[in-house]
Amino acid sequence: MPESSKAAASKKDTQAMSRQQAAAVAEWTVTGKGLKETPDEQVLFRALRTCARLAGRDSTRRLSGPPNDPVWEERWQKLRSYLVETNMGLAYSVVHRVGSRKVNEDDLLSDALLGLTRAVDQFNPYKGYRFSTYACTVIARDLMRRCKRETSYRKLFPVQHEVKLERPTTRTDTGTELYVERLQRVLDGNVGNLTELESRILAQRFPEDPDSRLTFLEIGASVGLSKERVRQIQNIALDKLRKVLSEDPVLQYC
Repeated sequence: MPESSKAAASKKDTQAMSRQQAAAVAEWTVTGKGLKETPDEQVLFRALRTCARLAGRDSTRRLSGPPNDPVWEERWQKLRSYLVETNMGLAYSVVHRVGSRKVNEDDLLSDALLGLTRAVDQFNPYKGYRFSTYACTVIARDLMRRCKRETSYRKLFPVQHEVKLERPTTRTDTGTELYVERLQRVLDGNVGNLTELESRILAQRFPEDPDSRLTFLEIGASVGLSKERVRQIQNIALDKLRKVLSEDPVLQYC
């Protein structure tokens, strides 16, 4: 037999063995049976890649249409779910290390799990490094991006601390100017349905002239409320403005 024919036959046999092993590993993740020993990380991810290829998924594990083979698609889903579930501890660990008090922990965990899922989809077991190393890097990068976005957003629309909402911005950033413009529209038309008291408190807390700004105590004395209650009303009003701006269709594209 020519060498080329031998190589082709050997490759065919290897692929057949890979399919058999991938099918067995996928079944093991559900039943815990069918394998002589618990598969290690390399075996699991190689089986995942085999199932993805036979299901018709590309290098990023995406389908451009219906799966080539629903059976292999189901096996891929089983393996993928198993790998995500068994590595969820990585997501929790990175959240505790990288997390910020400025972002809700549930939101961070949600982002971390999405990052973990993407890491499972994209991990290449043939490059020689451990999945935990790769996944932690992916998750940490996602969380740092989220914290950075949240910090930038809170600088524009804080709820728990004070800002001069009605003062024209001195920054030249186009996105910031657009936010200020849309905010002014919301204030002018009372799109946020602020009450008369809420509008009055915001006007006194964030006047155009910073020197005429009143404290919570001063505002409370003028309206007959405690300074803590004035603070609460201010935060409720700011929260209304944030909600309206987050739903503004113009800002969805900035």
